[in-house]
Amino acid sequence: MSAAAQRAKLWTKDFTLGTAVNFLLMVNYYGLMVVVADYAMKTYDAPAATAGLAASIFIIGALAARLVSGRIMDKVGRKRLLVIGAIGEVVFSALYLVGLGFAPLFLIRLLHGFAYGMCSTTIGTIVTALVPDSRKGEGVGYYMLSVTLGAAIGPFLGMFLTQTTGFFVLFVTTAAVAALSLLAAAQLKVPEAAQESDAQINEAADEIAREERNERAGGFRVPRFNMANYLESSVLPISGVCALLFFCYSSLLAFLTPFAAESGLEAPASFFFVVYAVATFVTRPFTGKLFDRKGDRVVMVPAFIAFIVGMGLLATVHRPAAMLVAAALLGFGVGTVQASGLALAVRIAPDDRLSLANSTFYILLDVGVGVGPLLLGLVQPLFGYRGLFEAMSTVAIAALAIYLVVSRRKGRMRQTLRAQDES
Repeated sequence: MSAAAQRAKLWTKDFTLGTAVNFLLMVNYYGLMVVVADYAMKTYDAPAATAGLAASIFIIGALAARLVSGRIMDKVGRKRLLVIGAIGEVVFSALYLVGLGFAPLFLIRLLHGFAYGMCSTTIGTIVTALVPDSRKGEGVGYYMLSVTLGAAIGPFLGMFLTQTTGFFVLFVTTAAVAALSLLAAAQLKVPEAAQESDAQINEAADEIAREERNERAGGFRVPRFNMANYLESSVLPISGVCALLFFCYSSLLAFLTPFAAESGLEAPASFFFVVYAVATFVTRPFTGKLFDRKGDRVVMVPAFIAFIVGMGLLATVHRPAAMLVAAALLGFGVGTVQASGLALAVRIAPDDRLSLANSTFYILLDVGVGVGPLLLGLVQPLFGYRGLFEAMSTVAIAALAIYLVVSRRKGRMRQTLRAQDES
């Protein structure tokens, strides 16, 4: 096998292990997320609003970890940071078994979210670094299927086990899943960050020399906050577009259940995310290959349109079949935009900023999903559930328009990448 062919290989042992690590992280995350509020209410008699906060505080920890991880990952070492986070996943998953009380549950959720954010950001960076440039869309698409499968299997496990065996068995299962993710992470051979250029090294040396001169002069200077240390600016536009679509998607997570109850569609709603996951799973490999061959617009524009139509259809459904068609359209739309957006982001970013590019992308997605239920919950009484979904369809149209502007500005970059892939 030639060196070029070897570089183009996708399904290596490490790529498979990395994808498995992410899948296990998702199963642990979603398996607990769907039952924590119910657990807090039934076990500690917590009010519904407070119990909901016990579930959502996890996202705050994840966001904090993403901000920190992108900055320190390549200093600490990617594998070392992944293993540290995976150990935290095991420890904090096991602490649910202890039953320390309602107040400690908040702290456990916060720290568990931090460990999850650290692992998720790091494994994303590791796997995208393993994927050959010529197969970025395809590779990231397969990798993101681990999110899709985790988002389907995790909630199923959470609800099934708590309904049939109780919370204790679920907590044992999710702790075991976390232990498996640690075992898989320990087996990974991880590509570390690209070496800094001579210019970057000289710039860092000059900065150190300036600080030493200030210290010798007896002065004390508070370090300036530099956003570039925490976010990668080159991927902010595409990350922001994806975050806006995920803001719309958060309306499903927050309000699909009460909407279905109000509309008499509880039965099809129970299969909604199963159909959603199947649609994502079936279409993701094809859209990834198409991304690599034809560019991002060929897959992103149809995905945005599918989301817009799906959300509009959901606002008008009165029959089970129509709800499941909407689920399929939304699964294709959200899944393709997420995977293709990440693939585009990691191809835009410089190699030595790959860690920050991954963390920036996921930070903005977390913000979109996290802020959505809070803001939409304030306006839902004004519009009703159907009116809210219609409004989200309109917001998705705005997201598509913004994407077309962002994509046009990246035209030269896409042409360069295609030329590289063909050479």
